[in-house]
Amino acid sequence: MGVLLVVSTALLAAPPAVIIVQEHQTGKVLFEEGVEMGETFTLEYIHSITKQPVQEIYYVKDKKTLALKEMYYDSFGSNLPVGPEKLAHEKTSFIVEEGFYKIVYENRTFERVPLRVGQVVADHTLIFGDGTSLRLLDVTEGGCYVDFYVLPFFESVLM
Repeated sequence: MGVLLVVSTALLAAPPAVIIVQEHQTGKVLFEEGVEMGETFTLEYIHSITKQPVQEIYYVKDKKTLALKEMYYDSFGSNLPVGPEKLAHEKTSFIVEEGFYKIVYENRTFERVPLRVGQVVADHTLIFGDGTSLRLLDVTEGGCYVDFYVLPFFESVLM
């Protein structure tokens, strides 16, 4: 009876989803952490051309979907928006605010976010709401292709 109570309590305390960082080629899981629905985290890096910081704010939309909420940067560079965008299923807002540019996304969702880990300048780092961070160069080599994504907790346990 005691074991059943402990297991039941552990299951109730389990997070609804898990964020996973995985090497694309090998499938090796580099990081995983429980997350709540709606929880936000930041991908922070240095832009390779402008050498200035860029922040992309993501949130857990549901147990299998991440959504890009906002992007911040202070100078224009390759692959950074220079104004609002209108795509087939989405439009963005472009805001100039206190010395930086802010892009607000309405419907930019991902099952997986692909990322080539910067070798020299980028220093890609995931920063979570509780203040913890994951510097990707600390868990894999520069140039490695990784994905980050969410899965329901119980599905992640079976990986």
